[in-house]
Amino acid sequence: MPAALEGVTVLDFTRLLPGPFCTQLLCNLGADVIKVEDPQLGDYMRAVPPIVHDVSYPFAMVNRGKRSLAVDLKTSEGQEILRRLVGRADIIVEQFRPGVMARLGADYDGLAMWNPKLIYCSFSGYGQNGPYKDLPGHDINFEALAGILSVTRNRDERRPAVPGVPITDLAGGFNAAVAILASLRTRDRTGRGEFIDVSIYDTAVTLLVLGLARYLATGEEPMPGETLLTGSFPFYSLYETKDGQWLSVATVEPKFWERMCELIGAPELTGKQFAEPPERPAIAETLAARFRERTLAEWEPLFFTERLPIAGVKRVPEVVHDPQVKARGLLPTVDVPGVGKLQVISHPAKHTKTETRNPARVPRKGEDTDVILRSLGYTSRQIEALAKKDVVAR
Repeated sequence: MPAALEGVTVLDFTRLLPGPFCTQLLCNLGADVIKVEDPQLGDYMRAVPPIVHDVSYPFAMVNRGKRSLAVDLKTSEGQEILRRLVGRADIIVEQFRPGVMARLGADYDGLAMWNPKLIYCSFSGYGQNGPYKDLPGHDINFEALAGILSVTRNRDERRPAVPGVPITDLAGGFNAAVAILASLRTRDRTGRGEFIDVSIYDTAVTLLVLGLARYLATGEEPMPGETLLTGSFPFYSLYETKDGQWLSVATVEPKFWERMCELIGAPELTGKQFAEPPERPAIAETLAARFRERTLAEWEPLFFTERLPIAGVKRVPEVVHDPQVKARGLLPTVDVPGVGKLQVISHPAKHTKTETRNPARVPRKGEDTDVILRSLGYTSRQIEALAKKDVVAR
């Protein structure tokens, strides 16, 4: 059975992490993703360490299976190449600030005249309108402005904590991929494409769903460590073990809370799961004292056997070797041409009938320029002339 996006061509004008993560998802689903890069700089991610056999490992994680076309869109010849590409494309994903693609002659209105079926996703930091639209930004900025950082710290700390992963960049990538798939479904019904405005900031605001619900319902500002799922209740918190490791405790359901209290030797707390604020510090300290009586290795088998929502805080090397990761096939090994065997991230969904792919090839900048241009009708002599003028790189 062909992959879900077999026969779908994506022109990928994105770089770094959010956009390439989105288009990698589409590639995993079978799309032919053509990565359009500047002949000089290319994707900045290519230089991000660690480097293995001259290939950036982070770049490989989110650009496998794509083809690379290096073309200077600031030239008239480059814009002609783009128009020919657009005639055969289904989707464009671009990650520039508003107005940049228009200056390159690649805005939606102009390209849709060449191809009315084109789905054009502008995937930007703050969207196509509003006072922030022209601002540059990265993950920490989106989290800051969306209120996420204001609640990401312990109650006794003044400094917000930067999350260990770029949450909004990656969530934005998922959001863009979902939006593109929805537009494909719409095109199936109407025969026409559309313009999609996806903002990482918008995505970040929606991630604050529980904090917004509290504030809009009560007028109370969510404060770090004071809301239901940020450690204000002892049943949902982190506790240190005897060996300096940590347990994540999420005994939200009363049956789990009561069983945990029995197992750790604190049965007097079974009726105090939702104690009033003045009592909570003493309850939390009692739990902390109990958890410090054993090591993480002693606690984990006990809670696992009892099927309680209590889990150790794992470090990255432990995650790589975790049996659940192995069972789910999350870090398969692929043989990357010219590099060797690398463990990579798999597609994060399991289908029973829809085929997903785990591409291995990592394109060099401009590696596919000749093949793509020949498919557009350019002769070898014309391609050579374009290369000599630095319109394309090969």
